[in-house]
Amino acid sequence: MAVDRIENPFRSTRASSDRHAVPPAPLPLRGMTGHEEEIVERYRALPNTATLCNELVARCAVAPGADFTEALSRVRGLTVVERDLALLAVRRLSLGDRVAMEVECPACRARSAADFRLSDLPLPTVAPPSEVRASLTDASVAVMRLPTAGDQEDLLDAGLQTDAERRTFLLARALVRLGDREGPFAVDAVRALGVADRKAMEAALEAALPDLDLGMEAACAQCEHRFTATFDVAAFFLPR
Repeated sequence: MAVDRIENPFRSTRASSDRHAVPPAPLPLRGMTGHEEEIVERYRALPNTATLCNELVARCAVAPGADFTEALSRVRGLTVVERDLALLAVRRLSLGDRVAMEVECPACRARSAADFRLSDLPLPTVAPPSEVRASLTDASVAVMRLPTAGDQEDLLDAGLQTDAERRTFLLARALVRLGDREGPFAVDAVRALGVADRKAMEAALEAALPDLDLGMEAACAQCEHRFTATFDVAAFFLPR
């Protein structure tokens, strides 16, 4: 079966002068050793991939086999994008910059090979804001922080059934000040907010999140269908 090989599919999304400008990792890291390889295989079946992502980064922030408790606390305090950038750094330190992967055509299900460099990814280069503000219907202001890698891990462990419940959970975590009231805020307090105010807060957080929504432009060798293949940082480096 013919296989289409896509060279540097992210190249067109970056200016040539900006190539290889990979942002620095948010904390000192090293490449993976057998310690981390064993953890990846041991945790691979976990439904909460954030647990594995956070622990892997924390372990690679200390000497092989050393206590990583303090490092894990630091990793959990990173934004999700910062944690994913750290995963990219670990991968580069462990296996180099070049990546070979396969993508599936959504039309005919044929698989195509894609080769690219991590330094070709259109990664965010601006630090995330420490504070996010949203104007509410009563003219007051909600002050929030961006959700963290720890919030993501706890959310996936919470067993919530609907998107609305998950939004409530994250808003309660993110909310620092509501008008003249200081946090922390209970989930029920956030649940009691009006829909318009909740949407304003959600929109402000969404606008402040750094863009790490990566897509590769691909053309199927079998049916010639053109499509965008998603590149999921965590799923790629920590396959289930």
